[in-house]
Amino acid sequence: MPQEVAAPRKPFTSHFVDVRGERHHVLTWGSPQSPPLVLLHGWMDVGASFQFLVDALAGDWYAIAPDLRGFGRSAWQPQGYWFYDYLADLEALVDRFARDEPVRLVGHSLGGNIVMNYAGVRPARSMR
Repeated sequence: MPQEVAAPRKPFTSHFVDVRGERHHVLTWGSPQSPPLVLLHGWMDVGASFQFLVDALAGDWYAIAPDLRGFGRSAWQPQGYWFYDYLADLEALVDRFARDEPVRLVGHSLGGNIVMNYAGVRPARSMR
């Protein structure tokens, strides 16, 4: 008997954007007029893994889930990976997708460490 595959209920839009000289892949769900919600994945994961979470969200959100540098469809960095680059990438992505608005931040594993540090360094950009 064939196995059923769950289809995403909320459609996403795929973007490729230049972030600090590197090509990043970003998925968005919802309308840019809705409150922004930034979702950062963990080590060895991708932004698309948040599809099930986005499908379960109540209300209208503008969910933004990048593939962090070196993961998924975002550019790999031959000179290595440094934590402060992930923070600076997040700042550039928030500027690109949320302009001057504060954002809600959600992170898992590596993404959790990034959003925690970002919220401490840039408290005016993160919602409490």
